[in-house]
Amino acid sequence: MTWRSVATPATTLAASLLALTAPSARAQSTTASARATATAAVAIPDSPAGERLRGWLAAFNTGSRDTLRQFLKQHQAPPPNDTLPVDRIADRQLGLYKQSKGLVLRRIDASTSERITVTTQAKLSGAWMAVGMTVTADSTRRVLGMGFRNTLAPPELLPSRPFTERAIRDSIDRAIDRLVRADAFSGVIVVAKDGKPIYQRAVGLADRRWKIPNRIDTRFNVASIGKMFTAVAVAQLAQQGKLSYDDTLAKLLPDYPSRDIARRITVRELLAHTSGIAQGFDLDRSFRRGLRTVKAYLPTTDTDSLHFEPGTRLEYSSYGYLLLGAIIERASGQDYYDYIREHIYRPAGMTASDSYELDTDPPNVATGYMDARNAERRSNIFMLPIKGLPFGLGYATALDLVRFQGALTRHVLLDSASLARVWTGVQPYTEPSSQYGFGFIVTPYNGTRIIGHGGGWVGITNKFDMYPDLGYTVVILTNIDSDPNELAFRLREWLTAGRGRA
Repeated sequence: MTWRSVATPATTLAASLLALTAPSARAQSTTASARATATAAVAIPDSPAGERLRGWLAAFNTGSRDTLRQFLKQHQAPPPNDTLPVDRIADRQLGLYKQSKGLVLRRIDASTSERITVTTQAKLSGAWMAVGMTVTADSTRRVLGMGFRNTLAPPELLPSRPFTERAIRDSIDRAIDRLVRADAFSGVIVVAKDGKPIYQRAVGLADRRWKIPNRIDTRFNVASIGKMFTAVAVAQLAQQGKLSYDDTLAKLLPDYPSRDIARRITVRELLAHTSGIAQGFDLDRSFRRGLRTVKAYLPTTDTDSLHFEPGTRLEYSSYGYLLLGAIIERASGQDYYDYIREHIYRPAGMTASDSYELDTDPPNVATGYMDARNAERRSNIFMLPIKGLPFGLGYATALDLVRFQGALTRHVLLDSASLARVWTGVQPYTEPSSQYGFGFIVTPYNGTRIIGHGGGWVGITNKFDMYPDLGYTVVILTNIDSDPNELAFRLREWLTAGRGRA
């Protein structure tokens, strides 16, 4: 579970995205009935943690800084080194209130004497948030900490009937309008059904200096969405018998210098982020060296290490996908970039996607803008590699990603058995109820599977969701430090409404 702590600034996009809109008029009657059922009082346990949460929620929902500050002053345990004084906590929690207009308790998720976790819903928008609180074990029951995390709606609290396509479009429009007013969205969103867009919209600027607007066909940096391409390439080579998921790194990369590590790590562990490998050099700093090949990034000395025994748990590793890129080159006999173009992009019809060399000034590319001081946004150009890598940071359009989904489900890229393999979860992931498979995040929600990947770097935030059981594809690509997860989560509600019950 990934929590946003009380130290999270209220000005972050994660907080701004709490202000997503309610569904359209046609969907509101259905939603209203579900919410009417949900508004039955939820009893907070009469435990020390429950008592403190009850008091905090009452203070928070007043929207009064003085009331909230008074609660925190009385009940908040002093942070170590006084790094987060009461005034700062109050200001940041008040920022959450301004975006949500208060939280309604919907469900008790877990409760002990000293800890409680609940699901809440924003009064303004209907967005969902998990709230956690821990209190001290002594008689003072002071609040040791609180966490806030955007989450998916509990399926039992969703509308009982499906949304119409018109309701879906209207709901997205209102959400985007609110985000644009808050300067919290710049990019594109496409929702497709069976490969045909039912909603598409571009907002904001691809280049702020020259006032060039984003368009549906703008190429965005997709960051870690590119891991799916690498994973599919590995699966193709496994399907052809050119490698095995159980092959070790030592077998496939005999020149890899850390031999003891290489003999213990397999392809499947690299794909699922369970290898435990930790690179012995600063991968991000290597971006500034202007490297243009996968091989140039590989270590030449025995400097890598293991964080844990391979296969025992998940630790996200972009470096592991760099090694997979080198494995693709070795097993296929092709340059990684040529292989992806020939075996992924071309058969999928992804004509506007590639790991462009940025000093060649590729056309129709969105510049990423990262948050800076004094509410400024600055270009991320000096934070990027000159060329994308097997773990991401290449470019694609939203419609090309829809084509990628179509090529997968039509078995253009992988046969059914290979596709099922990469779409099978291996270890729990950070998103609610999700697991990481081989390059894909797999989430069961409200009676359907949602499969895809996110992507984020400074000035880049993306979300790609496929609904293979329903035929939907959702692509959200942005070129600012926004967080598309909550918008994607609301879409999960709208697209699966009425699907999870008989």
